[in-house]
Amino acid sequence: MNQTPKIVVITPVKNEAWILDRFLAVTSQFADCIIIADQNSTDESPAICKNYSKVILIQNKSEQFNEAERQILLIQKARELVPEHKILLALDADEILAASATKTVGWQSMLKAKPGTVLCFEKPDLYLTPNQCVRHDISWPLGYVDDGIEHKPTRIHSIRIPVPDYAPRVYIHDVKIVHYSMIRPGNQASKFRFYSVLENVLSTGFGLTRRKKYDSNKLFMGFSKLQFSPSPSEWFNGWEDIGIDMKTVITQKYNWQDFEVLKYFHKYGVRRFWLDDIWGFDWEACRLYAKSIGMTNIPDYKISAQPKIIGLIASALTDCYMYIRRFFKGDSKLWS
Repeated sequence: MNQTPKIVVITPVKNEAWILDRFLAVTSQFADCIIIADQNSTDESPAICKNYSKVILIQNKSEQFNEAERQILLIQKARELVPEHKILLALDADEILAASATKTVGWQSMLKAKPGTVLCFEKPDLYLTPNQCVRHDISWPLGYVDDGIEHKPTRIHSIRIPVPDYAPRVYIHDVKIVHYSMIRPGNQASKFRFYSVLENVLSTGFGLTRRKKYDSNKLFMGFSKLQFSPSPSEWFNGWEDIGIDMKTVITQKYNWQDFEVLKYFHKYGVRRFWLDDIWGFDWEACRLYAKSIGMTNIPDYKISAQPKIIGLIASALTDCYMYIRRFFKGDSKLWS
């Protein structure tokens, strides 16, 4: 197939105003179409989308967090609006294509890939500041040269694009997708707490495994043990040369994930979540703030911290459980 594919970026959004302008300004430089599925945002996200001519804004009216539903919604809309030869590029709003990407050999090879090809990219994490990053020896499947195959996602932590058994994977090593998530570690901590509570509600994981998976200490200490390197200027320069602000970071004390957790407290009670590793956060202060801005479906009672004895027991049980798992797997680093 000699036809140059259309590049269709598909992105779910919920209260992403802090980064959305940057994302859309950059993405408009290389995408033929940007499909945004907004899920009941209460910030300026929908208004920002309307400032960009390549954006098609659709509504995800679901009140529940469900990655499967939103991915299917986005892919179906992309196929409906762009029936011709295309690449589906599934990016979150905090994932920004490096300015050097479109000038690489890898970008050209991506455009020549055959339908049914999975495209994988590195996502270096900016950490605390745009000037430093953490590189990972992982390539993420974020693109698909579309052949119409059914996508079979999961509700949480789903691969975003189809990955049929027959699909070859092409690793585009010289195209970087710069991840801004850990530039605001407080926001990432909110996500960890939310995912832990969500998996509790969905009963998708054993409680002690969930504690280890969303260990708040691992989030920060794990990053601090990694090797940092300076962020290459070519990731930003090309975009900054045309007036796109790549460095300003907007922070906020509370995130939408925190308010979602409060809603789960309201629905299920606080005690259900005592074993989750979410109690290094001042939920009562968050609740009072939510009340002050008129938020509904949150607890009317004071949220007390998890009893310390329960936290100590839960931590000890988690350590023992992980030790036993490693023992039976023959792991020599039992306590690492």
